[in-house]
Amino acid sequence: PIVVDNSTKKNYNSDDCDALGWKYINMGGNAGLSKAYNMAVQSIPHDIMDYFVLLDDDSCVPQKYFDSLEYYIFKTNADILVPAIKGQDGNFYSPNEIRFFKNKQIKNEYQMINKKKFNAINSCTCIRSTIFDSYFYDEKLFLDQVDHKFFEDMREKKVHFCQMPIIIEHNFSLKEPKKDYEFLTFRYTILIKDYLTFVSSKRIKLLLGKIKVIFWGIKESIKIKNIKWNSNTLKFNLL
Repeated sequence: PIVVDNSTKKNYNSDDCDALGWKYINMGGNAGLSKAYNMAVQSIPHDIMDYFVLLDDDSCVPQKYFDSLEYYIFKTNADILVPAIKGQDGNFYSPNEIRFFKNKQIKNEYQMINKKKFNAINSCTCIRSTIFDSYFYDEKLFLDQVDHKFFEDMREKKVHFCQMPIIIEHNFSLKEPKKDYEFLTFRYTILIKDYLTFVSSKRIKLLLGKIKVIFWGIKESIKIKNIKWNSNTLKFNLL
C-alpha cells in the first residue's frame, strides 16, 4: 500500500506506515487531490502491478470488496472496476449516468449504467495500471470534478468498465444533514472554482455551468434559511 498524505495537521501517519511496512509520501500540506493521485500512480511500478485501487480516507471498505474485486477482474478483464457507493443519507451516488445539470443515480447496486455515459467517483475505483503510462489527473482541478474529468477522458478512450454489485459506505461532506454558513462558504469556494474550470472548455458549457452554480446557491441558501443575492459572485450568499 501507498499512503499519500495531504493533511494540514500534525499526525503520526509516517510512523504508522513505517510500522505497517507501507510506503509513505508526504505532500507537505494540502496540494490538492489531483496532485496526490498523480504522485501515487507515479510511485506504482506498472510493470509488476496490473491493477491498483484508489481509497479515500472517508470510505468504509469491507473485505468483501477485495474478494469480489479479484473475482470480477478475472471474469471481465475490465480496465476500470467500480463498486456501488452509498452516501450517509442512504442514496447511491456512484456509479451514475452523466448528465449536465444532474447525473442520473442508480436505485440499487444491481442497476446497470449506459457505458457511453458511465461516471463514478474515484474512491474504491480499481484501475488497470497501464492506463497511467500515458495519462495524468488534471492538476488544474484541486478537489472536485477530478473524478468527473477522469471518467470523461476514459469514456473518450472507450475503456472497458465493470460495475460490481458491492456496496461501499462513504461519507460525503456536502450530504451531512447539519451544515452551517461557514462550512458551505468554505466548501463551495473549492467546488465552484473546480466546476467552472471543468466546464470551461466550451463557451456554452461555461454559460450553463454558471447557471448551475446559481441554482446551487439558491438550494443551499434555502436549506440553511439564509438568502441574500450577491450579483458579483453569481450565487446566493455562499461566497
